[in-house]
Amino acid sequence: MRVSTRAAYAAGMLAVVTGCGGGGDAFADKSFKEITRATSADMQDVKSLHMSGNLTQESQELGLDVSVTTDGECQGEISLGNGSAQIVSTGDAAWMKPDHVFWEEQAPDQAAQIEQTVGDKWVVVPSGSDFDSFCDLDSLLDSFDDDTDSSDGPSKVEGVESVGGHDAVRLSGKSDGQDMSAWVAVDDPHHMLKLVLGDGGDTAGTISFSAFDEPVDVKTPGPSEVIDLSSLGG
Repeated sequence: MRVSTRAAYAAGMLAVVTGCGGGGDAFADKSFKEITRATSADMQDVKSLHMSGNLTQESQELGLDVSVTTDGECQGEISLGNGSAQIVSTGDAAWMKPDHVFWEEQAPDQAAQIEQTVGDKWVVVPSGSDFDSFCDLDSLLDSFDDDTDSSDGPSKVEGVESVGGHDAVRLSGKSDGQDMSAWVAVDDPHHMLKLVLGDGGDTAGTISFSAFDEPVDVKTPGPSEVIDLSSLGG
């Protein structure tokens, strides 16, 4: 059940550079580098956000619908293939509750035994696992702190479009041979609102970002609702 989420994050970030940028009505008229500098600076200040979308990596379909904070708190749902799992993290511990299809697809030989053992309980997510990294907002935001420009093709400012009810500047370019487009809020703070990864890379798909700095109300399962499969040798 391995999904390289850190690789997906790294591949998912448009090549941004550090620094500070301007805002206001003239933001869309700035250069590609000025806009990405502003995006980098403002995304580094984010304390929480919601991300949703779908990615394909090595023929594996990955879906995300989670709210995360820089303190490691996280709540939402992920999907792999046709299965899905609720996921919760406090930063110190993480749990998931997969559905039947998830177990059938990710552990077909042990699915029946696992489901019989787990029942309707939450499963402890081992620290440092790929599922745990879904809740690592710090690593995601670190992707915006890069003082190198890794673009390897024309980088363009494509104009202003509406994303989630917000005016956003569309940027397009290539990084390591992969087509990418990003939409950045015209208004200050200049948050990245959407990212599309196209042809040429290991990961493709669309991720949307919203609810910046809004509280994340994490509801953790109680001790009687949790099972640690590793302690059972599962």
